[in-house]
Amino acid sequence: MNRRRAAAGVCIAAAVATAAAVSGALGALGTLGTSTMPGAPGQAGKGALPARVLAGYYPGWHEVPPRVRDIDPHYGLLYLFAARPVGGPPGTTGAVYWTAPGDGRGAATHFGDDLRYARAVQGRKIILSVGGDGNGMSFPDRAKSRAFVASIARLHRQFGGFDGLDWNTFQANQRPDTAEMIWISLELKRLYPGFIVSAPPAPWSAVDRRFCREMLSAGALDYCAPQYYDGPNLADPAYVIASVDQWVELLGAAHVVVGFGINNAPNFMSETQAAATWREVQRRHPDLRGAFNWEVATDERQGWPFARKLGPMVLRGAAGL
Repeated sequence: MNRRRAAAGVCIAAAVATAAAVSGALGALGTLGTSTMPGAPGQAGKGALPARVLAGYYPGWHEVPPRVRDIDPHYGLLYLFAARPVGGPPGTTGAVYWTAPGDGRGAATHFGDDLRYARAVQGRKIILSVGGDGNGMSFPDRAKSRAFVASIARLHRQFGGFDGLDWNTFQANQRPDTAEMIWISLELKRLYPGFIVSAPPAPWSAVDRRFCREMLSAGALDYCAPQYYDGPNLADPAYVIASVDQWVELLGAAHVVVGFGINNAPNFMSETQAAATWREVQRRHPDLRGAFNWEVATDERQGWPFARKLGPMVLRGAAGL
C-alpha cells in the first residue's frame, strides 16, 4: 500500500508484467536450501517465533483503534507500525522514535499495560516495525548502526519489552545497507535472546530478494513476508501463487509469510479470493510459515474476515486443507 512503499505505484506495473520475468530473476540469484539455513526452526532463537505465524499490522495513525489486548485472538503476532527515523528519511542520527496510537478507545492510555498483557497472558508476539510510509533509512557506517540499536533498546525499555524488529526501511529509492543491517540484527539477537527479525519485501524486487537471501544466510533474519496488495496486479491470485513459488524456492517455505490485504478497494482481495489463494499456496507449500494482514483496524471494521476465516486455515496448516 502507498503508505508503506512510496514508489509502489511507479514500480509495480512493469515489474509484475509476467511471472516468468520474476522467475528468471530468481534463477539468476540461485536458491538457498532449507537444510543449511541459519535461523531455521530448532536453531538460533528456538521458541521465539511461532510454528505458524498469523500476523497483523497495527498502524499508529488511527484515531480510534482497538486496544492491543482487544484485537481478535487469532492474531498471534502484531506489528506495531511504525517507528520513524529521527530527522526524517533517511535518518540524521540512526535513532528512531515512536508515536502512540490514537486514544479514542484508550489504546494510547493503556498501551504499555496492553502490550505486557498481550505478551504475558495472551501469548502474542509483538514486533516493532521500523520505517514504512516513505520513511526509508540508510546505515552507511557503524556509528549510525550503533545509534539505531541504542534507540531500539530505549524503546524496548519504554514499552516493557517486545519480541522483534520488522525491517521496513528499504523502500521507495532507499536501498538496503545489507552488511550493516545484518550487524544490527545480530546485535539485537545477542542483546535479546529469541529476538525475531522479519522484513516485508516488494515481491517483484530483485534488490529485496537479494537482501532477504543474504540476511537469512547470515542468520540475521527469521522470515520475509512479501506484500501482495495495493499495487497494480499484486492482488491477482495467479500472480500471488506464482510469486510465492519463487520466494519459497529462494528462501525455503519455513521462512516465507504471505502478505494479504482484504478490502473493497482496487488491488486488494476479497475475503473469498484471499481464502482460495491461501489454500492453493498452502497446498503447494505445506511448510509455509504463515500469513499477515494489512491491517487490523480494517479487519475489525469488516467483522474480522482475515482473522476469523483465514486465521484458522493458516494456524492449522496443511492438515486443515
